[in-house]
Amino acid sequence: MLKIKKIKPMFTHLITTMDKYEEDITTTSGLIDTKRQKGTVKEYQKVIAVGSLVKDIKVGDMVLINPKNYRQLKHEKGSMKDGVITDNPVVGYNIPTVEINGEQFMYLDDRDIEYVIEDFEEVEDPKPSTIIMPPKDIIV
Repeated sequence: MLKIKKIKPMFTHLITTMDKYEEDITTTSGLIDTKRQKGTVKEYQKVIAVGSLVKDIKVGDMVLINPKNYRQLKHEKGSMKDGVITDNPVVGYNIPTVEINGEQFMYLDDRDIEYVIEDFEEVEDPKPSTIIMPPKDIIV
């Protein structure tokens, strides 16, 4: 067994933290609800190491990644509903990782970075908003 203590990614690769959500969070922006499940990887991560050909990203930068690049859709056997057979897509993620000093980090390519966050402020995640529905006798 090999215990890695320090790593230098090659060429266009980089290493980021692998921070995850600690609780379920639902935020509402207009009519769109965004759900983030406990244990899923956050969209923003801190860069730990960069390869020699990575441009405009340096160690310590906060970056936005797109976990959808690593999404894997699998299908379970569907069901018959109203005469239509439907597949049930099961979403999984296959993000390359490396363990350094017993901690998991993501091993990404620079093209997986959407952008570098140049200035930010950490604030508490907003509480879920409540949608108020009118009484049913008003809805036609």
